[in-house]
Amino acid sequence: MNKLASVVHIIHALYLWLIGLSIGAMIVSGAIVAPIIFDAYSFLPDLGITKYDSGILMTQIFLRLNLLLNATAIIIIIYELLAFKASFKPSFLLLAVNALSVVLIFVFTLYYTPQILEAQNMGAAYTATPEFDALHTQSEYLFKILLATLSISFLYRIVLLSSKPAHQTPKTTTRSTRKKSV
Repeated sequence: MNKLASVVHIIHALYLWLIGLSIGAMIVSGAIVAPIIFDAYSFLPDLGITKYDSGILMTQIFLRLNLLLNATAIIIIIYELLAFKASFKPSFLLLAVNALSVVLIFVFTLYYTPQILEAQNMGAAYTATPEFDALHTQSEYLFKILLATLSISFLYRIVLLSSKPAHQTPKTTTRSTRKKSV
């Protein structure tokens, strides 16, 4: 394998690692951390933590996750556009799924998170309103759809990278087993 091919393989691996890291961080924050944070009172009743306090803590976790997601979105844009341009047989489906992922990331990090922060700044009473509940529910659905699109992209990219195009498959020659007649 030549040097350029080695660099390209490393870039593919780092890209997949970043997408996998983002998927893992989303799963951990949404499925593992959030239920514990929002149920903290049942674990530590003496702590005196309210649902509003738990929401503040969870928002801090999501603010840090948003940094990873925004960086991931930028890398997705760069990588996928270069991969699309360089491909002999570009996948419009993969490009569309990744474009959707990028849009969802930015809607989550640049719209929903600031809206939730603003609501929290209005106090505990506002976070108990139907308006906040609707906003929070929408952000949860968006988060789940984003997780699905990133997962589809990750798996699709693995399949594409693991299948060798015909132009890269070594050609084999067959030997004739018949004896030549003299």
